[in-house]
Formats: sequence, C-alpha cells, structure tokens
Amino acid sequence: MGLKEWLFGEDPSDLNEEALAATWHAANEMWAYNWALSQDNYAYQQENTAAARINETSSRNFKEQSEYNGWLNRENMRLFEYSKQVEAYNASVSSYEEQIDYNNLAQEIAVNDANRVYQDQLIGFGFQNEDLLMKYHEAGDVAKYDVAGTALGIMKAQELEQLKIRETNINKDFDVAQAGIDNAGLRAGLAATKADAAFKTQQARLDTTVKTGQQRSLGQAGRSAEKAVSAMLASYGQSQAALVQSITDAQSKYMLDRHKVAETLRHQAKLTNLKYSNIASELNSAIRDEGYKTTGISLKISQLGEQTKFGREQIQQSIISAGEQYAADQNRITLDKYQADLDASSRMQPVPEAQPQESKPLVIPETVFVDPQRPSQPPKPKKGVNTVPQKGLISYATQVASVVAPFTSDIQLKEDIIPVGTSPSGLPVYEFTYKDKPNQRYQGVMAQDLLNTKYANAVSTRPDGLYQVDYSQLDVEFKKV
Repeated sequence: MGLKEWLFGEDPSDLNEEALAATWHAANEMWAYNWALSQDNYAYQQENTAAARINETSSRNFKEQSEYNGWLNRENMRLFEYSKQVEAYNASVSSYEEQIDYNNLAQEIAVNDANRVYQDQLIGFGFQNEDLLMKYHEAGDVAKYDVAGTALGIMKAQELEQLKIRETNINKDFDVAQAGIDNAGLRAGLAATKADAAFKTQQARLDTTVKTGQQRSLGQAGRSAEKAVSAMLASYGQSQAALVQSITDAQSKYMLDRHKVAETLRHQAKLTNLKYSNIASELNSAIRDEGYKTTGISLKISQLGEQTKFGREQIQQSIISAGEQYAADQNRITLDKYQADLDASSRMQPVPEAQPQESKPLVIPETVFVDPQRPSQPPKPKKGVNTVPQKGLISYATQVASVVAPFTSDIQLKEDIIPVGTSPSGLPVYEFTYKDKPNQRYQGVMAQDLLNTKYANAVSTRPDGLYQVDYSQLDVEFKKV
C-alpha cells in the first residue's frame, strides 16, 4: 500500500475532491463566521465609540461645570472681597468725615479759647493802662494838694513865726517889767532895811538914853556907874555898828541883786535875740523844707510820669507780644488741625478697585472620534482557493482600542502647523489642520517630537505605519480650536 493510501484509505483523487469540498465548505463557514464576527465587531466598535462619546461628553461637561463652578466661586470671592473693601472704605470715609468734623469742632473750640484768652489779655492790659493813668492823675491831684499844703505850711510857719515873735516880745517885755519890778523890790527892800535900821537906831538910842538915865537916877557914882553907862553906850555903839553893817550888807546885796537882775535881763535879751534867730531859722527851714517838699513832689510827679510812660510802653509791648502769641496760637491750632486731618486721611482705606474679572473658562473642545470603519464583505471563498481572511477577535479588539484612546498625530497627516507654546513638562504644543479636514483647526503635539523623550511609550504605530499618540499619558490636551 502506498503512502497516500495508507494515509487516506481511499483513492487519492477522491480524497482530494472531498478535501477540496470540505475545505471549501469550511471556508464558507469560516467566511460566514468571519463576516458575522466582523459585523459583530463593527457593532461592538460602534457601541464602544458611542459609549466613549457619552463618557467623553459627560467628562467634558463635568470638567466644564467644575471649571465654571471654580470660576464662579472665584468670581463670587472676588466680588465678596471687593464688597468688603467697599465696606471698609465706606467705614473709613465715615470715620474720616467724623474725625474731620471733630477736628473742625476742636479747632473752633481752640480758636474760641485763644480769642477769649487774647481778649482777656487785652482787657487786662486796658485795665492796667487805665490804672496807670488813674494813679498818675491821682498822684497829680495829690501833688497839687501837697503843693498847696506846702504853701499853707509856709503860711502857717510864717504865722507861727509871728506868734513866736509876739510871744518873744511879750516875754521880753515881761522880762523887762519883771526886772523893773525886781529892781523896785530891791530898792524897796533896801529902803525898808534902812528904815528898819533907822528905827532900830532910834529905838536903841532911846533905850540907851532911858537906861542911862535910869542908871544915873540910881544915884550911883563912881567908876561902877561909869562902867555901867559905858557898857550901855558900848552896847549901843555895837548895835549901831551892827545896824550900819546890816545896812552896808543890805546895800551890797541890793547892788548884787540889781546886778543879778541886770544880768538876768541881759541874758533874757540874748535869749530873746537867739529866739528871734531861731524863729527866723525855723521859718527859713520850714520854707526850705516846704520847697524841698515841692521839689520832691515835682520830682515824684516827674518820676511817676516816666514810670507811667514806661508802664504804658510795657503794656503796648505786652499787647504786641500777646498779638504775636495769639497769631502763633492760631497757626499752632491750624497746624494741629492739619496734622489731625493728615492722620485721619492716613487712616482711610484706599479707594477699592475690583480685581480684573477672570476670563470665563473656555469650552472644552469636543474630542474627535473616528467612527469604526464599516466592514466590507470579503469575497466568498472559491472552491479550491483559500480566500478567507484570518483576522480574529484580538485584531478587532486592537482596532477598537486604537479608535477609542490614541489620536493620529503623525506630522505627515498635518499641515499649517504653528507652535503656540509648551506644556508644564516642556512638550511643544502646536495648532494644525488635518489634511483631510482643512476647515477645522486642532491643538496638540507631534508624534515625532515624543520619540526621543520620556513620553515615547505614548507613541504607537498604526497598521498603515503612521504614528498615533495616547494623550492620557501626556500633560497636553488634544482639542479643537
């Protein structure tokens, strides 16, 4: 038995026909299966694409709403902060206006106080001036009375001089009269002494005669009688001598007393002349003193006039100084108010300025989805020819995955490419147009730029040899612009 017979157990030609028929039948079944599978895969891809669109739309709407909510929150916060700034500014303006009103009131009170003090000073200076003038005029009036008093004093001194002269003249006349009386008394005393002596002499003579006669009548004689008579005569002689001596003594005393009276009269005359000199000197002294008083009064009036003039000049300078102080007080009050106004102004909040409104978030461009390619019915198998494509489920799954996630980013499919910036990681970003869609602009990357970077794993090759990019691995968003 040959090999074919051993293998197939029949005639090889029959077996070959049967094999061809079986192969053709299997090919038809595989074609039907593959065609059905292609249609199922197409439907599955359509569902996945629709689900991807829905998911992308939901995600895009969620992102747009989230970004809009974030923008709205920031806008509300911006308006809130601006309203708070306006509120603080209005409060500071109100406080500033109240402070300005207070400063104006304080300035008015301070000005009124300064005016009152200045007016009080002027009134005080006026009273001082009036007091000086009154004192000056009063002193003048007093001086007039004092001058009149000095004249009256001179008159009184003159009158007193006349009285003293009259008194001195009277005393002089009295002294002369007294001296005359004293002389007359002395003369009368001397005469009385002489008369008494004469009477005593006569009486002694008579007594002696009587006693002598009595002795003689006794009839005695002799020496004893003579002795008795002699004794009587001797006694008479002694008494006569005593009387003579008393008269002599009286005359001597008379002369002494007259001399004394004369000396006393001369002494009184000298005293009278001295009194005349003293009276004249006292009158001159009184006149001189009154003159001195008059000169002193004039000097006092002159000094008072100078003092009054000097006092009035001091008052005038004090008025000028008070006016300058008043002006300085006004300036100080004005400066204090200005400083207080500046302090109030410095505490004012700055005029609020609203921050520029943040641009509303852009609409997220729709993701471009490539619809799955509708499967074309392959040619039916022919008997004796194996024409059934051997694409299985995995290849269709790969096709679906390539449609959902990656985007074609090969530079060969793009035109009008313009650089617009870089991503946060430094990837170049472009705007471009697909050659098969010249009316729509897109933004994204070029696959060729990623090949030598850390994002090379995001680049894959399509079955046709062109590059595509998985943007989920990048910090760049693929979008329409």
